[in-house]
Amino acid sequence: MKLSRRDLAVLFPALAANAQPQQKQSQPLPSKVYHDGQIPYDGNAQKKGRRFFFGPNRSGFNVELHETMLGPGVQAHDPHKHVHEEIVILAEGTLESNLEGRRETVEAGSVIFFASNEMHNVRNVGSTTCRYYVIELRGDEA
Repeated sequence: MKLSRRDLAVLFPALAANAQPQQKQSQPLPSKVYHDGQIPYDGNAQKKGRRFFFGPNRSGFNVELHETMLGPGVQAHDPHKHVHEEIVILAEGTLESNLEGRRETVEAGSVIFFASNEMHNVRNVGSTTCRYYVIELRGDEA
């Protein structure tokens, strides 16, 4: 099937009209307790995680909280960057933080702040599983 420019000019707006955009949560996050046993993990013994919440606060600013558990020697993901900031709270274990190529060992009870548009990642450099929480300050990102 061969389409002309004229055909495409008619087709694209019709396709765009039928596209379903990702729905943003319109209601602010409610005040509530997120019970440990009620939120399942995705992944395996070497790397698993779960999302507690994601949505707008009362001013419309999107915020997310998730937990990750990494086995010894496991990297969370390749170094990357994005617009939103992240706050990492290390609850158990030892991580190596990589921020713009600068590596630093992080012990349990410590907090890492990754600013906007800076290359970063973490890796478990300990001999036991590590567990950390990430608060993503997403703003108007979906």
